[in-house]
Amino acid sequence: MAPMTLPLRTADFWQNPYPILDEARTHDRIAVGESGEPVTLAIDDLEVVSGHPLMAPLGLDALDRLGITEGPFRAWRRLSLNAQPGDDHARLRGLVGRAFTPRQVQRVRPLVHEHAHRLLDAVAGAGEMDVIADYAHDIPLYGICAFLGIDEGDRDEIQEFMVGTDEGFSWPMTDERKQRANDGIVALYEYVDRLVVRRRSDPGDDLVSALVHVEEAGDRLTRDELLAMVVNIIGGAVGSSEAAISNAAYLFSLHPDQAQIVRDDPTVDRDVVEECLRYAPPFRSTRRKALEPLDIIGLHLDTGATILVSRQAANRDPARFVDPHRFDVRRGDYRHASFGHGAHFCLGQALARANLTEAIPTMIRRCTELEVTTDPIRRDPFGPVEKFDELRVRFVPRPRDDLG
Repeated sequence: MAPMTLPLRTADFWQNPYPILDEARTHDRIAVGESGEPVTLAIDDLEVVSGHPLMAPLGLDALDRLGITEGPFRAWRRLSLNAQPGDDHARLRGLVGRAFTPRQVQRVRPLVHEHAHRLLDAVAGAGEMDVIADYAHDIPLYGICAFLGIDEGDRDEIQEFMVGTDEGFSWPMTDERKQRANDGIVALYEYVDRLVVRRRSDPGDDLVSALVHVEEAGDRLTRDELLAMVVNIIGGAVGSSEAAISNAAYLFSLHPDQAQIVRDDPTVDRDVVEECLRYAPPFRSTRRKALEPLDIIGLHLDTGATILVSRQAANRDPARFVDPHRFDVRRGDYRHASFGHGAHFCLGQALARANLTEAIPTMIRRCTELEVTTDPIRRDPFGPVEKFDELRVRFVPRPRDDLG
């Protein structure tokens, strides 16, 4: 049977793609988009494509598709980790990995834990909140600032820069979005440059100080690479974790029995996070391009041909996950694809998991009888991040002292 064509350019498809993805599985191991681009459906195929040395991220090609062919945003993207070819990517990742230590991640966790309670304290009296604006966005922003050594007073400034830079990957691209992306990246570079200067003269116990040490150790991390890397880490830390937290709030409002498990059992926190990531991956998909002609997952690809790698389809693959459409916080299967696979496996996944492990169970335990009041629910239809436009909820607040 011929592969099924997915309506990727139709907004309604992205509100709930899973029934159509299931139907596509009955046709072939892959599907295709309207342009004929292959789309992976099986998690095994996702891992093969993502792990193959001749299948690379799009890098600057992604901006070419959006019409960003010049300017500061493109100049930054050229130096970013995701855009580097094999050997350069391995070198940069190895250098940054020396600074991106488990101790640095664990240092941040108690800070995020306390901040999560402060945010919930602020909305408890009202018994309602916009999950995104009041909680989900601020948790990862606070965490990455603590991780990098950014002063708490600078968070609003960082947020202002990020609004623009996020738009550099938006579709459809407009002249206004392009301008905001360029302005945002220039301002963020200027801020990071000042931060690096401060940490060089006054190092602290944070990632930027550790990266400055790597640069000064003569390990080939240039100043331009250092600046681009810090900008990369800031830009990549917030959107996906915000989406994961807000998706979790929505899921638990639909599954009060699962929320009760979280409230009754303090040992399930890690399982809770992994099931939320599996069931609703924050990044829906990514792309890989062939660096030379090759045959892979039953396809022949010419040089430059691309494959859309669907994390949503992979994470609901019945070949790996029993009853994949059931949300089950006791599933205990962590073999999902939400952080990617292979050489480009998410560098910040440990920090993301730490933030989510503090944010999600805390929210569910303190916000009982959770009910979504936004109607209708709408997800951003075309961006790579699985996010809501708004998510307002009502709840019965539970004091922190009652948690035991």
